[in-house]
Amino acid sequence: MTKPNSLPEALTGSATTGGGVQLEYRLLDASLLDTVCQLEREAHSHPWSRNLFADCLGARQPCVVAFNHSQLVGYAVIKVAAGNAELLNIAVAANCRRQGIAHALLQHIISAVSPHADTLYLEVRQSNQTALELYDTLGFVEVGIRPNYYPAKKGREDAVILAYPL
Repeated sequence: MTKPNSLPEALTGSATTGGGVQLEYRLLDASLLDTVCQLEREAHSHPWSRNLFADCLGARQPCVVAFNHSQLVGYAVIKVAAGNAELLNIAVAANCRRQGIAHALLQHIISAVSPHADTLYLEVRQSNQTALELYDTLGFVEVGIRPNYYPAKKGREDAVILAYPL
């Protein structure tokens, strides 16, 4: 099997989670914007706007959507530039969590961006222990803190900057 040459091509495919969930990865298209925005609103206290997701329809910051059969179960938005990649957003549907979907989606992203970047970066809320544990399991390491980065119910919250050497 040959490796895909382009990042968009590398972002599509399929996988099975450790828990046996079958996933199909596709790129976001306009027909999925409303569904992705609904998942975003359910997953995040300060969700992205529809316009931000619409920006993902081009190749600059692609959004990978994960399906289990016909159900959208998660997505991830990435950006690759100047030898670095950044995970900008990720979410898994509430009724599909704890099934290995985020883990499988992240492994897919890592594999897809590795020919195009040296390091994958992300920011995560300091209070998001579940995500921090997932990223630690995958081998991400803390490289810094962005004070007052995220809006919170009361004020702002720090972001932990993590990196994964590709």
